Amino acid sequence: MKSETRTFVSRVASAFAIAMVLLARPDLVLAQNVAQNMAQNASEERWYQIEVTVFAHSNAMREQEIWPMAMLQEPVARNTRPLDTMMSVYDLPDWNVLDDSPARAAELADTVTLPGDVTIENDRLSGAPAQRTSTFRLPDPERDAFLALPSSAHLFQDTNRALRSDGRYRVMYHNAWRQPMRGSNQSIPVWLEGGNQFGQRHELEGSLNFRFNPGQDRVVLSARLWLTQFAAQTLDDTQTIQLPDLPASVLSRRTPTLAPDDLQWSAVQVIPVLNTRELRSNEFHYLDHPAVGILVQILPYTVPPLPEPEPELLPEVELEPGTSPAPSLAAPAASS
Repeated sequence: MKSETRTFVSRVASAFAIAMVLLARPDLVLAQNVAQNMAQNASEERWYQIEVTVFAHSNAMREQEIWPMAMLQEPVARNTRPLDTMMSVYDLPDWNVLDDSPARAAELADTVTLPGDVTIENDRLSGAPAQRTSTFRLPDPERDAFLALPSSAHLFQDTNRALRSDGRYRVMYHNAWRQPMRGSNQSIPVWLEGGNQFGQRHELEGSLNFRFNPGQDRVVLSARLWLTQFAAQTLDDTQTIQLPDLPASVLSRRTPTLAPDDLQWSAVQVIPVLNTRELRSNEFHYLDHPAVGILVQILPYTVPPLPEPEPELLPEVELEPGTSPAPSLAAPAASS
């Protein structure tokens, strides 16, 4: 009977130690749950890998056409977003979310106090204290939507090289990413910008919106771009063209680059680009315009399942001599 009681106590101690690890690192639990939910949702949607190159004709600004400017008066859709990048991890507002050191744990709390005056020391095994609840995780190129893919996943290298070697064209933008495809009411426009930068603005700006058609048998691309010529602003400048405001999702990622004595720039000529096209997957598409060309390819993509998580290292629990942890928490059967 005494041996069975010791075994039961050891089982309770083991379960208590596991619970303490989860309490001490809720960020690990939350991050894993977020990743699992993303993977489950991804498996229920049709994903595509998208690659886009936008180039401008070198003589675009010398065209004498009268361009319809009404598009510039329309605000950018509120849900427009830029692509995430692998480098965005370096833009964390608080780098302490990555600090797992015992010194950082000691700064937050010396111990975690539990009911019954029981304490667990914050050491390398138990991790950071329970107050830390970060959901930080590294970008996952295989499973994250709207994440700019590395160059190893790009398919337009030869095409872009040919454009750059031809003096008649300027490659203004190129990127590739993956996303779930949705209907028009749920689609998310992707913000793009390229060419030379003038203050907070770029020569090429705008959005690309990929969505399903009503029958969901074609992907529809709606391009809303503008190509701008800038000039240094003067005090008596009255010819400035008002560009659409940058979306909040873009401004929130910007760091101020203008010094008080830097030049201020004005838009003196703008060429709007509006184009809509139904796209077949696995085909190379070219959207033409007198000033700007858009190259697009969409490929069906299957989001891979998450790998099995590695078992967490648990702290050892000191047991009485002669006892060993048991896998079950069931109470011992009453002896007859």
